[in-house]
Amino acid sequence: MFKLIWANIKMTFRDKQAVFWSLAFPLMFIIIFGLFDFTKMGNANYVVFDKAESELSQQFQKGLEEIEFLKKQDPPENLDIARQQLQNGDIDIIIVVPEDFENTLPSIDHDMIEQMVLEGDEQPEVPAFSPIEVFYDESNTTVNQVALGVVDKFIDQMNMGITNTPVIFSYTAESVQSKDVKYIDIIMPGILAMAIMMSAVIGISTGISQYRERKLLKRLSATPLKVRDFLMAEVVSYLFLNLIQISLIILVAQLAFGVNIYGSIFLIYVVCIIGSLIFLNLGFAVAGYAKNTKTAESLSQIVTMPMMFFSGVFFPPEALPAVIGSIVKFLPLTPMIEALRAVSVNGGVLQDIWTQLAFMGGWIVLSFLIAWKVFKFKD
Repeated sequence: MFKLIWANIKMTFRDKQAVFWSLAFPLMFIIIFGLFDFTKMGNANYVVFDKAESELSQQFQKGLEEIEFLKKQDPPENLDIARQQLQNGDIDIIIVVPEDFENTLPSIDHDMIEQMVLEGDEQPEVPAFSPIEVFYDESNTTVNQVALGVVDKFIDQMNMGITNTPVIFSYTAESVQSKDVKYIDIIMPGILAMAIMMSAVIGISTGISQYRERKLLKRLSATPLKVRDFLMAEVVSYLFLNLIQISLIILVAQLAFGVNIYGSIFLIYVVCIIGSLIFLNLGFAVAGYAKNTKTAESLSQIVTMPMMFFSGVFFPPEALPAVIGSIVKFLPLTPMIEALRAVSVNGGVLQDIWTQLAFMGGWIVLSFLIAWKVFKFKD
């Protein structure tokens, strides 16, 4: 039995396609996402057309220049050219300061206004300036939200300062996050689960299909070798490959990109092995249905690709439409990713992921029954 397992391991590592899907493919994603620094926000380039050229407009522009996120550019000859540059993506925001933007407010008797408010009278009208015009690219949602929020807050502060409005309500912000969680910390468990799925389903289905095309299964059926021993050797060899796969992905993620794992490494291995059993069963099912290697490759892609994009490897399933999201939660990769993230990112223990493990246990039984029904050892 040991010799059979060792022979299967050697054949697996000689299979270039199996090595690619098991090792090269997931490491490629780890490296790509690890190179991005998602904590950095891109700059918003803006131009200002100052029609007032007053002391107040100069103060307004100095305040904008102190904001690191906003990068001031030299304005073009006129507003039409600037709007064309905005459409072309050369600049992100255009700010037009009106001619009457100046600090010439009449004196305001705040005591009188307060008395009028107490007596229920209306406040006297205060002359208002023409509004500052802001033009922006509607498609650049992230820049718009941050930049417009900054301009809006700055205008409010100037209004309060000029009218001597006292600050009555305020707030303090304090971060309570106890862990330094980066985007790569969140994406790594998903890539780990994806790697297990791809290598198991594609590796087993194409490998068995190749054996069938070479008439190897027919020859083995004529030998004293038991079908059970052959299939067990296939499963054990892929589980051994998965152990190498898990270790390599975690090692590269931690050494190259400083990925933090806050939970038990052993529990991560347990979840991955349980998930591997599910996808090995699905691989045998695909191999049983496929008539040749090309069909097996196509069916494997059909099985794995939807889970790769919908189960939360890269994007949260909550962002999907409600109907699709309700279906996705029943896919086998979804609880596996949830369990891995609960352990790796949140430091969860066995009690925290028992629901996901129970769901995965159900998928082991279901996938085994499907493989048992579909897979045939003989041609």
